[in-house]
Amino acid sequence: MSQLSVVIRLRPTRVALLTRPGDAASVRRFMRICASLWGGVYNPIIPVFRTAPPEWRAKHPERLKGYAIARGYADFFEPDVYVEAKQGLFEEAGLGSLRSKHGIHERVLFLNELLRQQDHRDWSEPAIGLSVIDVLRHAYETEQRFQLRDPRPAIRMTPSRSSPFVEAMFGTHPANKPSRYIAKGFEDVYRPERASASPETWLKIINAGAMTPLRATRFGLETNRSWMHELVVFVFDPDKTVDLIDLWNMRLEPQPILPVPLPWFPDLAEEIRKRLIAEHRPLQGNPNGVMHHGTIEFARSIDEDRAKSALALLKQMPKGSLSVKSWRTPIWERRDDDFVHRDTRLEVTAKERRITVEINEGARPTARFDALAPDFAAQYGPAQSLRWVNALRVSQYGREDVATVLPFNTRDWSWPRLDFTGDPVQIGSEGWIFGQRFKDSTETIELHRHEDIIIGALKRFGIEAKMSEPGHIAKQVLAHLGGLWGVPILADKGTLILMNEMAGGVRRREVDGVESEEVFDRRSKSLGEWKGLLSQRNQAGGLRPKFSLEDFTSRNIIRLGLETECPHCKVANWHSLTSTDYELTCERCLKKYAFPQADLRRSNRNWFYRTIGPFSVHDFARGTYGALLALNVLHRFDGSHSATTFSTALDMQFDGVRAEADYVAFYARERFDRDLAPQLVVGEAKSLGDGELIKPKDLAKLRAIGKKLPGSTIMISVMRDDFTSDEKEILTAFVKWARRPGRQGRPTNAVVLLTGNELFFDFSISSTWKELGGQHAKYADYDHTHKLDAFAEATQAIYLGLPPLYEVRRAAREKRRARKQA
Repeated sequence: MSQLSVVIRLRPTRVALLTRPGDAASVRRFMRICASLWGGVYNPIIPVFRTAPPEWRAKHPERLKGYAIARGYADFFEPDVYVEAKQGLFEEAGLGSLRSKHGIHERVLFLNELLRQQDHRDWSEPAIGLSVIDVLRHAYETEQRFQLRDPRPAIRMTPSRSSPFVEAMFGTHPANKPSRYIAKGFEDVYRPERASASPETWLKIINAGAMTPLRATRFGLETNRSWMHELVVFVFDPDKTVDLIDLWNMRLEPQPILPVPLPWFPDLAEEIRKRLIAEHRPLQGNPNGVMHHGTIEFARSIDEDRAKSALALLKQMPKGSLSVKSWRTPIWERRDDDFVHRDTRLEVTAKERRITVEINEGARPTARFDALAPDFAAQYGPAQSLRWVNALRVSQYGREDVATVLPFNTRDWSWPRLDFTGDPVQIGSEGWIFGQRFKDSTETIELHRHEDIIIGALKRFGIEAKMSEPGHIAKQVLAHLGGLWGVPILADKGTLILMNEMAGGVRRREVDGVESEEVFDRRSKSLGEWKGLLSQRNQAGGLRPKFSLEDFTSRNIIRLGLETECPHCKVANWHSLTSTDYELTCERCLKKYAFPQADLRRSNRNWFYRTIGPFSVHDFARGTYGALLALNVLHRFDGSHSATTFSTALDMQFDGVRAEADYVAFYARERFDRDLAPQLVVGEAKSLGDGELIKPKDLAKLRAIGKKLPGSTIMISVMRDDFTSDEKEILTAFVKWARRPGRQGRPTNAVVLLTGNELFFDFSISSTWKELGGQHAKYADYDHTHKLDAFAEATQAIYLGLPPLYEVRRAAREKRRARKQA
C-alpha cells in the first residue's frame, strides 16, 4: 500500500480585513476584534483603492497600480478568511470569486459579523478564529493563579479618541457591552495597570516586556526568524491611518519591529540609540567580520525633512550600525527569482508533527490524519466557526500513485477538492490548509490522480483535454516501471533501439501530405543479444545505475520463450512458456507441427525474448519513451528528485484549435524556506530518426499552446545528440517568439531544448555537461542546472547559439537610445 509523508503545522486562523486606506473607524474596530482572537496580532489589513493615497504615491512612483495592490497583498498574506469593511470591496479588488460559500465554514464575512451578538444571547463571540478567552483561562490555571517569583507586569492603555494608534501598537479590547467580558477576562487574569499613551508607558512596556492585549494573542506561538532578520525601528505618524495599516501588517514580515510614534521620538531617542548599538554585533560563526545592523524605517507619510530632524536626535552612531529606509517593502509584488532576496511572510506555528499515512485505494483514493489542536482550546466552539487551521506539506515516495504537487488556488478555493466533507482547502506557499472546528478530530484527505489534476487545471485555462492513445500507452508503461522512479531503466539508446526492433504493430506516417501505413511484425531477440547489450551498457562507466535481465523480466518489459522454425513455411515462431507444447501452431501459415525435441540448437539458442504489453508497441511505444525520459529529466532536474504532477499525452481543444501535448506537468519549485507556485510545463517529445523530426507544424501547435498558457515552460526534446540545421533554424525563430516579455520581465514562455545528452544523462545534467566539455561545460555550473528558466537559456545557448535574454534586451535598449539621440 502506498504512503504519504505529511508534515502538519498548527497555527491560528489568518483573517484579513479589506478596507479603504483612510477608513479609521473600520481599522480601529478590526484591530480591537483581533485583540480578542488567538493569533489576532498576525491578522493582516488589505487596503483597497483605485488611486493610491498621496503619502504612498510619493514613495512608490509608477509602482502602485490600483486594485492590483490589494490582490498582491492577498497573494502575500494568503488569508484563510476575508472580512469586508464595506460591501463591494471584494469585487473591486478582483477577489469576488471567493465570495460564494464553499462547504461548512464561512470564508467571507462583513466586519459587523465578525464579533456579533447572536440571537437570544447577551454576549458575543468570534464568528471566526479562537477566542482569546481560551488563552486567558489557560494562562490563569497554569500560571497567573500562582505566586510567581518573577511576576510579569501588565498594562492596559487608554485608547485615543482621534486615532487607533494605541490599538495598532499595544491593543485594546472591544468596548461594546456584549463583548466587555473579554476585557474583563484580561483584567481578572493579569490585573493590568491602567496607563495613558506616553513615551514613559512605551518604555515600561518595551523594557519590562509587559503583557498587553496584543501580546496575549501571541500565547503559545513561535515565529520562524533567521540570522538575517534584524531589528527594524518603524517611525510613523500616529494620526495617519495609512501608517497604522503598515505598522499592523509589518508584524507578518519576518523582521522584529519596534514601533515608535514620531512625536515621541525626541523622548525615546536615547533608548532607540542603545538598541541599535546593541544590534550592531558580529555575525556568529562568520570569520570575515560581518556585523548585524538595525534599520530605522520611516513611514510613507513622513517626509524627508521630518525624517532628518528625527535622525539628528540620535547623535553620533558607530559606523555601520544603522541603515535608514524611507520606503515600504513592496510585499504586494510577486518575486520568484533567486537573484534578489525577498523576504516572505512570517511563519507562525503553535505545533508541528511529521507523520506517515496510508493511502486507501479506490475509485477516489483517500488518506486520514489526526488533526492538531491547541492544548488550551475548549472542545467545541461556535457551530460554524473556523477556529484554527492545520497546514499540511505532503510528499510521496516510491510509487507516485496520487498527485501531491497541486496548482495554487488562492484566488479560487472551489478546486481542487481535498476535504472529504467538501469544505474548501486553500493550496498555497504553506501547503494544504485544512480548517478546524473541534478538538481531537480526524480529517480525511480526498486525493487525486495525476491526470485528473492536469486536466482539471487546463479546464480552468479554457482548455478541454483528454488522454490520447499514446497517453494511455505511456501510463501503462509507467505502471510496469513503478512510476517515474523506474524510468532510468529506459535511459539507454542501445536498449531502446533493441526494444523498438522487437516491437510490432502499425505505424502511420505522413510524408509530403500523404499518409502511409507500415506494418511491423514482432521480433524476438536471443538471450545472447540481451546479455551482450546489458554487459556493454553496464561497462559504460559513470554513475548510471546497473541493470540485469531480471530487472527487465520482473517489470514485464520482456518475456522469455522458445523459438522454433515452422517446417511448412520456414518462418521462425516464438512460443511463451505457457503456450509451448508438443504440438505447435505456426503464427504465419497456421499449420500445426511437432516441437523439434531432437533438433534443438546448440548453447541454448532456442531461448529468445520478446517485448510484451505496452513495450511491444512499435515506434518507441508511439513516442512514449521520449516523453517519459523528458519527464525523468524534470523529475530529477535539481538532483533531489523534485516532485511533479503530470499527465502523459493529451488531446487538447481550445479556441477552435486542436493540439496534442506529449506530456503536461506541474513542476514543484522551492525558494529558500517556502514553496513557490508550481511551474506548468508542456512537452513535445521526438524519438530517433533521420532527417527533420521537429517540423513547422509542431512549432505552430506549440505556439498556439504558448499563447493560451502564458507563463508556461515548453520543453522540446529529441533522442539524437543534436538538432539538424533546419531544425535549429525554425527553433531559433520559435525561441525568439517565446522570449516576448512577460511578468517581471521574464520570457512569456521559457523554452527548454533537450537532446539525447540530457535524456540519457549520467548522475546529473551538470556532471553530464562537464563530461561532454566544450560548449556544454560552460553551462554546467549550479546557476544553469538547478532552475528551469536558467536551464532553458543554457540549452538555447548550447544548441542554438542564442545569447542570454538580458543581453538581447540590453542591446535593444542601447539601440533605441542611439536612435533617440540621433
